[in-house]
Amino acid sequence: MTTTNVFTRMPLLCMQVVFLFTLFMLGGFACTPVLADSADAKSIAFYYQPIDSVRELLSYDRIVVNAEGITPAQLKQLQNAKVEVFAYLSVGETLPPLTDGLYKAVIAENPAWQSKVMDLQQPLWQQYLLSKAERLTATGFDGLFLDTLDSYTLSPPPLHDNQRSALTQIINNIAKRSPTLLLNRGFELLPALDFTPAAIVAESLYAGFNAQQQGYVEQSAEDTAWLMQRLQDVRQQGIEVIVIDYRPDDINDRITAARQIATLGFTPYIADGLLEQYGVSLHYPLPRRVLGLFDSRDGPKKQSRCHRYLSTLIEYAGYVPDCQDISTLKGNTLSLQPYAAAFLMLPEVYYQQPQVITLLQRLLNRIPTVFVGTVPENPAILAQLGLQQQGFYYGQMQASLPTLYPLPQAAKEEYPRYVLQNSQAEVVANYHDNSGNIGVAAFTAPWGGALLAPGDIQELINDRQRWILDPFDVLLPMLRLPSLPVPDITTESGQRIVTAHIDGDGFPSVAWLPGKPFAAQAIFDRILTRYQLPHTVSVVEAEVAAHGLYPHLADKLEQIARDIFRLPNVELASHTFSHPFFWDPRVSSREKLYGDALPVPEYQLNYTREVAGSVAYINETLAPADKKVKVFLWSGMANPTPDIIAQTDALELYNVNGGNTYVLNDNFSYAQVSPHLNWYPNAVQVYAPIMNENLYTELWTENFSGFARVTETFTKLGEPRRLKPVSIYYHMYSGMYPSSLGALDYIYHWAQTQPFTPLYLSEYAKRARGLYETGVGASIFQNGHRVRSTGIRSLRMPANFIVGARSSGVTGVANGPDGRYLSLLGPLAIIAPADSARHFDGAPYLHQANGMVQHWHTDATSVSLSLLSHVPLHATLLQTQHCRVQSHSPGLSIKPSQHELTLSSHLPGEYSLTLTCEASEIAGSH
Repeated sequence: MTTTNVFTRMPLLCMQVVFLFTLFMLGGFACTPVLADSADAKSIAFYYQPIDSVRELLSYDRIVVNAEGITPAQLKQLQNAKVEVFAYLSVGETLPPLTDGLYKAVIAENPAWQSKVMDLQQPLWQQYLLSKAERLTATGFDGLFLDTLDSYTLSPPPLHDNQRSALTQIINNIAKRSPTLLLNRGFELLPALDFTPAAIVAESLYAGFNAQQQGYVEQSAEDTAWLMQRLQDVRQQGIEVIVIDYRPDDINDRITAARQIATLGFTPYIADGLLEQYGVSLHYPLPRRVLGLFDSRDGPKKQSRCHRYLSTLIEYAGYVPDCQDISTLKGNTLSLQPYAAAFLMLPEVYYQQPQVITLLQRLLNRIPTVFVGTVPENPAILAQLGLQQQGFYYGQMQASLPTLYPLPQAAKEEYPRYVLQNSQAEVVANYHDNSGNIGVAAFTAPWGGALLAPGDIQELINDRQRWILDPFDVLLPMLRLPSLPVPDITTESGQRIVTAHIDGDGFPSVAWLPGKPFAAQAIFDRILTRYQLPHTVSVVEAEVAAHGLYPHLADKLEQIARDIFRLPNVELASHTFSHPFFWDPRVSSREKLYGDALPVPEYQLNYTREVAGSVAYINETLAPADKKVKVFLWSGMANPTPDIIAQTDALELYNVNGGNTYVLNDNFSYAQVSPHLNWYPNAVQVYAPIMNENLYTELWTENFSGFARVTETFTKLGEPRRLKPVSIYYHMYSGMYPSSLGALDYIYHWAQTQPFTPLYLSEYAKRARGLYETGVGASIFQNGHRVRSTGIRSLRMPANFIVGARSSGVTGVANGPDGRYLSLLGPLAIIAPADSARHFDGAPYLHQANGMVQHWHTDATSVSLSLLSHVPLHATLLQTQHCRVQSHSPGLSIKPSQHELTLSSHLPGEYSLTLTCEASEIAGSH
């Protein structure tokens, strides 16, 4: 709904509200949509459940949480994204169990919540509250939400005056420790407070929740009128009013209720009665998770089909794959509210488990559900799906749609043949075999759809996997995912990202070059000093240190490392101490063909030594004074568990490597494209976008020039869908042979001819870590989307999208092979469609650059900006025909043409300028 449409409806809404309350309210009633169009109005959420991800909470400007349900890392994520976080503190009552001393302070009970009402005069309870307020403030919360301020009214009436007086004293003392407070009601306390609360919160203006009966209730007109008068009095004192109303899980009803409350000038929050869901305020999160299932008893998540095959598709669509573990699944209690769809790719045996059957019954009635490969054989579920099995296929199979690869021959009872029994279902493709049997291959239905075997994944020899039917064309449409801005980590400033990083393996190898230099010296001479691209370079400590494998070479090897790390285009990384081959203790000893790690004398594998120890060695022994390690590069199978990943987080390092993306012109399948991340609630592993030279050289056994073919990979993953950035990733041992160095020369020369934006790996990893921790939300009054992220700097939009002047936090737009890429500046962006045919209603914007936007500010007549590039800058700005330009940076060349400015430099660096334009051209300052 546009702003104009909202205001054309306001008079009717106001008349309805005024009519309802005229009989009950004293004085006039102003129905001004104060919060409908105010830039200062902030949304809020009250969410007391344990937080697995901040992605939904990012859609609000403020949140109130249970302090025990949020981790320090999540608190930091939210605050870095400019979300204020308040901790919940119950002042008047508490839940058992209590210490013996606090039991003496109980003066009543609240049967609705099975809680104890506390004596506010008791020094022990007062000290408990003040100590907790101090701890919460010291933890870093932006403020406190003080609840249960009227619980003392459940005590005998003769106690009320003294209780109220003690309560006032407690709140005043808490305010001295945490100056930003939200109070739940407490109207009678306001005159006696020594401070002004940030807001007064009130529940159940129109609708409430009966905790004992677990039901929703409408408030009486008298109760609503009484509360309305109190809230209007508060608002007249200049204090914000926040209203929490409770309604069942119907998003449209909640939006309607939120609009009604916002129109009164109050900040709304509409949610379920137990505050277990993400509710509707002035803004609200859109469902962005897609549910999948795996069983950890069969192996870790990263080896599951949910992760390996489905996650890539979900990420590309702009959603978050959420692979839930069947072994711990509670099918009857898993909240489905955050999910937009479900994507199930399981062996049929799992559909026989009770918790999965329970979940399926809920899914099929709630969100689009897609089955891949198999469907449940349970007759009741099959009937619900509208399917009936009629035997099996035999012999060579064909499909009615073009296939990416030939279908296999069907052995006896290998592939069940299904026919549709649902008139509302629509066939996407059929199978037939050489006996003339016909069955459905892919279909859509009101509940979702299915892609049946063998048109899904075929596992081939040499660890190759193939989608038979195109999953983007066949599977994704079945999910019926609403079109959202797609958080993107392939692109920066309108151009595809390129990174380069080197694992330290082979540092001391002798190169087949004149003088027999070490491979690392060859990389230094032939690559790092020749190509200006930013590089992330690592060492394996045991390969270069005196206490490692080659003590007699350590002086020379360490000096080479120091020379590399001093280069201006190199950031530092560790590739461990002893290069562990496995990081997951669940890997059996039979799989460890090479042992645990490099054979360092008298060393037992210790992951803390591998992480913190190797980083300390580099920082203390090899790093120049102005640099420290920024990245940790996983070794071997690159399969760290969450607790090991947490060690890198504790050191404030980005961690990268893993994933198995490897495709060529003659070996291409989307099934071989890994997702961007391996995400856990308490840790994130960023995968290397593309595999290294090891796979291109048959595990470094032959064809040492084979890595040159990685440019085929880059091209295949850039068009027609930009699935990955360009990632030049290899080992130090690529410096061993003239042919392998020649391959690197070819790759770097190729990259230099492309319109890429070079980033350090740490910069890419920062964006990648934020991919899942991005909230996509909406406003109850404005159309468009609100995107708030912990790291991303780019969004992909449909190819016909025009950026409207009401957008903010957006600096540029450029066309890509699969849509329009928007460049973002800070954590929050408002994405609004245009009313005209020109982006930003004609205001200047960045088209593309090979650097990062560091600053972008607009006012009525000017745009000031700065760009940081790790290579000589090249950038273009569009819609600049009515602007004058002033450069603030020596060495910046500016070439104007009819509608654009071209910026260039001969050196890397940060460059700034100001455009002074006709006022009408900056009307939609973005």
